[in-house]
Amino acid sequence: MTDESPETFLNDLFLGCALAAFVELAKACQGYPESEATRRLAYSYYEKALAEKKKQNSPDLL
Repeated sequence: MTDESPETFLNDLFLGCALAAFVELAKACQGYPESEATRRLAYSYYEKALAEKKKQNSPDLL
């Protein structure tokens, strides 16, 4: 276990993506979603979030 506070843990980008993926798939299947489908969707959300974050942090080259 690390010395990080619960707030830091809960604000983690990947964990947020994983939770969003889990909830979306659970709602869609009206039950507990498959772990592999949840993992794939979570990584997809994470990659999109990282790309958006990088886009916001990079200076406009135009």
